[in-house]
Amino acid sequence: MTGEDSELTTQLAALGRKKAYFEVGKLLSEQDDDAVYKLVEDDLSSTDTGIGSLTLTLIKGGSALAESGQTLSGSTVLGTVCSACVGQICEDSADPETQKWTTISDTLLQVLPQLGPRSIIDIAFRILAELKTSGALPTPLAGFLPMLLDTMGTIGAVEITSEDVGAAEDDVRVTRTGSELKAYWIESACTYKWHAQASVRVCALLRELVLTEAQVERVSARIQRQMECMELTELPAMVYQLLLLSRSGSKREIVGGIFTFFDNMEKQLKDARSDNERKRWRELGDIEGTIMLHISYGIKQDFELGDALIGFAKDTSDSLSSFSFACLLSLARIHRFEDTVTTLLRTQLLRSMHDEEMRVGMVWVRPYLLESRSDARELLYAVVERSSYGWDQVTQSLIQLCITTVDYTARRNTYSPVACEQARQTCIRVLQTAFTTHEFVRGEIVDQILSRVVFQTESHMHFLDLLQLLVANDVDVVRTYSAKIIDSLDSISVMSSRTLEGLVRAVAPMFLDDVQFRSSLVLVLRKILFARGVDERRVALSGLFVLISCVAQSLDWEGERRQNNVRLAVLLEVLGLLRRCLTQQPEIRKAAYEQLSMLLDEPFARRNAALLSTLHGIFRTEFAKYQTDCSHDSPINFQLCVSPITHKVVMPVASFMQCFAKLTLALDELDGSALVSSGSESASIWTDVCTRFSRAQMEDFELDANGDFALDSPSGVRNNNTARLVIGCIDAAIEYELCSTHDMVASNPAMVIELFSKFQRFSDVLCTRCVDERKKRVIGAASDLSHMSLTTVLKVLELVLSDPRRMDNPDHALNCGPCDRTWFVAHVNGASLWAANTAFVRHLLEIALARVTERTGSVCVEPTHKVLHVAYVAYSGALAACARPCESGILDLPTNLAKRSAKARSILYVAAETLVACTNVLQSRGQLHMLHVAVMRPQPMLFAPNVNPPTIDPPTIDPLLDAQYASALITGLRNTSEQMLAQKPVMAREATSTLTSLHATCVQLAHTGYFCTNAGARAVIYKTLNETARWAFSLVGGELPGDASLLRNITLVLTACQPFLQPETVFARPPLQLTLSVPDVSMPDVRMDDYELGTLSRLISSICTASRLLTNIDPDSNETDEDEPNLGVFTARTIPALITVLAAWFKAELHDLDWASTQLRRTSTQDLAMRPEGDSEDLHASIQLERRVCKRIHALSQLLLQLLSTAMPTPGATDQVIRVFHDLHRTFAHLTRIKLQCVQVPITESYIDCLSLICSTLNTHAHSMIIDKYGALVGSADAEKPNKKAKLTSGSVGKARVLRNSAVVSSLVYQMELTEKYVGQVAARHKTPLAHYLKRSLARDFRIERDRLHDPLQDMGNSPDEPGDTMLLDSPPPDTD
Repeated sequence: MTGEDSELTTQLAALGRKKAYFEVGKLLSEQDDDAVYKLVEDDLSSTDTGIGSLTLTLIKGGSALAESGQTLSGSTVLGTVCSACVGQICEDSADPETQKWTTISDTLLQVLPQLGPRSIIDIAFRILAELKTSGALPTPLAGFLPMLLDTMGTIGAVEITSEDVGAAEDDVRVTRTGSELKAYWIESACTYKWHAQASVRVCALLRELVLTEAQVERVSARIQRQMECMELTELPAMVYQLLLLSRSGSKREIVGGIFTFFDNMEKQLKDARSDNERKRWRELGDIEGTIMLHISYGIKQDFELGDALIGFAKDTSDSLSSFSFACLLSLARIHRFEDTVTTLLRTQLLRSMHDEEMRVGMVWVRPYLLESRSDARELLYAVVERSSYGWDQVTQSLIQLCITTVDYTARRNTYSPVACEQARQTCIRVLQTAFTTHEFVRGEIVDQILSRVVFQTESHMHFLDLLQLLVANDVDVVRTYSAKIIDSLDSISVMSSRTLEGLVRAVAPMFLDDVQFRSSLVLVLRKILFARGVDERRVALSGLFVLISCVAQSLDWEGERRQNNVRLAVLLEVLGLLRRCLTQQPEIRKAAYEQLSMLLDEPFARRNAALLSTLHGIFRTEFAKYQTDCSHDSPINFQLCVSPITHKVVMPVASFMQCFAKLTLALDELDGSALVSSGSESASIWTDVCTRFSRAQMEDFELDANGDFALDSPSGVRNNNTARLVIGCIDAAIEYELCSTHDMVASNPAMVIELFSKFQRFSDVLCTRCVDERKKRVIGAASDLSHMSLTTVLKVLELVLSDPRRMDNPDHALNCGPCDRTWFVAHVNGASLWAANTAFVRHLLEIALARVTERTGSVCVEPTHKVLHVAYVAYSGALAACARPCESGILDLPTNLAKRSAKARSILYVAAETLVACTNVLQSRGQLHMLHVAVMRPQPMLFAPNVNPPTIDPPTIDPLLDAQYASALITGLRNTSEQMLAQKPVMAREATSTLTSLHATCVQLAHTGYFCTNAGARAVIYKTLNETARWAFSLVGGELPGDASLLRNITLVLTACQPFLQPETVFARPPLQLTLSVPDVSMPDVRMDDYELGTLSRLISSICTASRLLTNIDPDSNETDEDEPNLGVFTARTIPALITVLAAWFKAELHDLDWASTQLRRTSTQDLAMRPEGDSEDLHASIQLERRVCKRIHALSQLLLQLLSTAMPTPGATDQVIRVFHDLHRTFAHLTRIKLQCVQVPITESYIDCLSLICSTLNTHAHSMIIDKYGALVGSADAEKPNKKAKLTSGSVGKARVLRNSAVVSSLVYQMELTEKYVGQVAARHKTPLAHYLKRSLARDFRIERDRLHDPLQDMGNSPDEPGDTMLLDSPPPDTD
C-alpha cells in the first residue's frame, strides 16, 4: 500500500468513526475507480469474518451521498464499491470461509435499490463473465443475483457498448432496455458450459428469476441438456430444480423433458450385460425412486403440475415408458388424482391389448399400421420387477390398479373379451408377484380378496383364483392371515355354492395342516348345517364336500405315514359331520346324495378304502329300511318314500340308489382289500334289484299308465313323485349294469336293454301325462328324468359310438396302458347289443347333451375335460361317419345311425347338437382352441380329471401340426355338412347344427391364422378357410330347401371365412411386422376388397333380385342372368334371416373401421408436436391409412347401396337395412371427427368419393325406402278394416313397432345432421368446398308428423283389439324455403 493510499484509508477510517458518512461519500466521489477497488480489495483481504469495517464505511458513505440529494454521485460511488465487492466474491468464493462472502452479499442486497442502471448492468455482466470463465456462479450470490437481474429487467433504455456486456464484437454503442439485457443475460448463461459440480447452483439461481414463458422453456431445455453429463447421484437435485422452475410455466414441457431423459437412460441400460452396467442399472432405479418422491412432493405443492403430468400422459399414452408409468402410479397416491390416474392407466392397459388384437386380426388394414410404441403388459411387469429396489413407493398404487382392473374386466365393457381376459390374467400375475415380493402389501391384498368374496362382487371368482394361487405358492405366508379368512367364514350363509366351493378349495392346504383353522372352518360349517334354512344348508353342504374331496385327494398322494394318519383322522371327522347331514330334510339329503355321487366318480375317491368303508356302513343300514323281501315285485318300498299326507318325497331314494350303485362298483374295484366281502354283499343286492326291476310293471308300484299325473291334484302329485322315484331307481340300475364288467365285457348286456325298455315306457307315460295347472307338459324329454352321470355316459358312448381310427390303429393315442386296442375291441364287441338299439344310443347322447347344457347360473357345471371328451365322441363316433364320400349318392352309415324315427330326433342330429353345445361351452371359457386337438388328436391327458388348476391347457405341439389338426376338423365338418345336404330335405336339421359348429371352428381358426407366425401353418389355414368360403358360397346358389336357419348358418360360415378370399400373399406378410415403409399410392386396395367382398356382393345381388320378384316390382322385366344362382331358396321367410346375418356382419365391419380410424390420432397436433423435426413417418402412414379406410367404407357402401335400392319383402328386413345405414353414417361421422383433430392429414380423393356416395346417393335411396315403407303401411286397404278377431292385421302395425320405427328414423335423422356438421367443420378447417356433396334437404324431409301420429297411438292404447296405425312422414314437405 502506498503512502497516498494509506493516508486515504486513515482519513476514511477517521470519518467512519465519527459517522460522517456524507463526507466519506463526498471524498470517494473525488477518487477514481481503481483507488476504490484497491481500498475494497485490501480491506476484504485483511478481514477473516464478515464484511470489513472500511468496506462498510464506503457503502454507507455512498448511501449517505445518494440520500443527501446527490443521487447520481451516490449511486456511482455505491456501484463502484459493490462492483469491487462482487469482483472479490467471484475471485475468492472458493475460499472455505463462505460465511464471510455471504455476509457481504447480504449487505449488497440491502443497497441494491440505490444502485444506478449502469452499475447494475456492470455488476450483472461481471457475474456472467465469471460463469463463462469458470462454468459456475458464486454460491454467496445466491440471494443477490436473482434480485439484481430482476432489478435490471425494470431499467429503461440504456446506451451501452458491446464491451459492457462482455461481447467480442467491435465497440459499437447501442440502446437497450433492461428487459432485453436480462433476456440476453439469460440466453448467454444458457449458452455457456456449466461445470458439472456447479450445475445445481446455477440451476437454483436461474429458477429464482422472474422469467417469461419462452425463457422458462429455454432454461428448462438447458437444464435437461446439462443432466446428460452429470452423475446419477446429482440427478435428483437437478430434477427438483426443474420442478421448482415449472412454477413459472411450461409445466407440460418440463414433465415431458424429464420423462424423455429417463426413458433414454433406461433404453441405454436396460440390456445391461456387464457387472458394472447392472450395478448402474440398479443405481438408476434408486435414483428414479428418489425422483418420484420429488415429483410427488412437487405436485402436492402445485396441483397444476399434476394436471400437466396427466395431460402429457394422455397425449403420449401410446409411448409410455416404465418410468413414466411408475411416476403416474406415484401420482395416484395423492387422493386428488387417484381416480383419474387409475382410470387412465387401466384404459391404457386394456386399450393396448385390444389394439394388439385388432391390429393383428384386421388383414385389410394391417400393412398400413405403425408398430405400437409401448406394451402395457411389459410396463406392468417392469414396474413390479423394479419395485423390489427403488420403486417400492409405487407398489400400493400398482396393487390398487390391478385390483380395479380385475373388477372392471369382470363387468360388461367396450373392450373385447380376449383383451379383458389378457388384462385380468396380467393383473393377477402382478398381484401374485407383489404378494411374494413385498410384505407390506400382503395384508391389503388378502383384505381386498376377502371383501370381494364376502360381498360376492362380479369379480369375486377371479380373486378366489388369485387366492388359490397364493396359497399354492406359499401356504405358510398366507397362514399368517388365517384370522382374517376365519372372520370371512361368518358370511358363508349368504354365499352361493359356487363361491363357497371356490373359497374352500383355495384354502384347502391350510385346512389340511392348520389345526386351528380346520377347527374354525368345521365349526362354521356345522353351525350353518344345523342352524339355518334349507338354502344355507345346501351352501354349507357344498363346502363340506369340497373338504372331503380335498382330504381324500391328499390321502391319494404319496407322503409320510404320520401325515397320512393325521389326514385320515380329519377325513373321518368330516365324514361324521356328513353322516348327520344324511338325517336331515329330504332336500338336504338329496343334495348330499348328488354331491356324493359326483365325488365317487373321481378316481382318488374310488381308491380310498377309509372313505368307502365309512360310506358303505351308512348306505347298507339306510337301504335296509326301504328294502322289501322277495315276495314283493318291487325291490323297494316306495310307499315309505312319499308322505301319505302331503304327498311329497320324504326319502330321495332315486339319488340314494344312484350313489349306492357307484359305491358298490367302487368296492368291487378294490382288489385284495378287506372290503371285498362288503362289495360282494352289495353286488348281490344289486343283482336282485336289477332283476326285479326288469320284471316289474307299473301296477307293481301302484301306478296306472292311464292314471292322474297332473300337478294340480293331490293324487296326481303323489303319482308323479312315485313315478319319478321309480324311474330314478331304474336309471340307477341301468347305470350299475353299464359299469359292471367281468372279463372285459359287460356282465349282462341284455339286462341293460330290459331295464331301458322299462325306463322308456315309464318315462313316456310321465312325460305325456304330467301337466301343470295350464295343462302344459312339464317334462320335455326322458333325458330330463335321468340322473346318470356324464362319466358313465361317456364310458358307454365310447363303445356304442366307437372311433374307427382307434379300432384300426394299434398306435392310437388312446390305446395305451391296460386300455389297448385289444381291450377296446373286446368291449366294443361286448356292447354291440347296446349299439344296435337306436333308442338307447340316442338316450345316452341326449343325456350327454343335457349335462353339457346344464348350468348353475350362467356357468356350465361340467369340467372342461369332460366337455372335450363329449365333443370327441360326438364327432368321431357319429358325425365323422358322414364325412366319407359315397358314389351312389346315399350315405353308407352304420345301422344305428341310419335308422330314423318319425317322432324322435335322429342320432346324427343329437350328435350335431351335442357338438354345438360343447363348442359354445368351450367358447365361453376361452378354450375353443382345444377342440380340434381333442377331436383330431385325442390324448388321455385331455380327458383325464384335473382338479388343480381347474382349467387344463392343450399339449404343446408344433404350430404346423396344430394348424393341420384344425384344418382336418374343418374339412371333416365341411364334408359332413355337404353329405347331409345331399340328402335334402331329410337331413336339413342335421346339416344346420353341423354348420353351427363349423362356423365356430372357422372363427377360431381365422383368429389363430392372424396371430400365427409360422409360414407353413399360415398356408394351411389360408387354404382351408379359402376353400370353405368358396364352398359356402356355392351352396347358396345350389338347390337347397328354403330353410331360414340353414341359409343363415351358411351365410355365417361365408362371412367368417370371406377375409381369406384375398390372395395368399396378403397373409404371407408376417403379422407382427408392423413398421411401415410408406406404401405405393397405387396399391391394389380396390382389388383386395373385390377379392374379399365379391362373394357377399353376389349374394346380396341375388337377395335383391329375389326381393324385387317377391314384391312384384317390374314383374315383366327379365333380370335373371345365366350366372344368376337358383332364387328358389330366397323366400319371404329366408330373406329376413339372411338380412339379419348380413346386418351383424356390417356392424362388425363398421366397428373395425371405427377402430382403424382412431389410429389417425397419432398425428394429432399434440402428438406431432412431440416428434423430432423431420420425423414424418406417422404423417405418411396416417395419410395412407385414411385412404385405405375410405376405400373400405366405399366398398361397404356399394354393398349397402344394393340393399337400399331394393324393397324388402318384410318390414323387419327393411328395419335391419335402415339400422345398417345408420351405423354407416356413424362410422363416417367418426372418421370425419377424427380428421378434425389431425389437421396434417389432407382431404383425399378417397374421402370425397365416400362423402359423395354416402351423403348424396345413399341418402337419396334411404329417403325413398323409408317413404315407400311407411306410405305403404298407411295406405293399405286392410288398415281401414279393423279385424276384431286379430289384434293386428296384415296391413297394420302395433304400437311397439310404431315406437321402434320412430326411434330408428329420428336416430337416423340426427346422425345424418351430425355427419353434415362434421363435414362442414372439416371443409372450413381445410378451406375446401364440400357442401355440394351434401343433400341437406333430404335430412329435413325425414320429419315426423306428430299431429297425425298422436291419435293412432291413443286409439291403440284405449282399444287394443283395433288395428294400429303407424308414423307418417312428409315426402317431401311442400313449398319450403
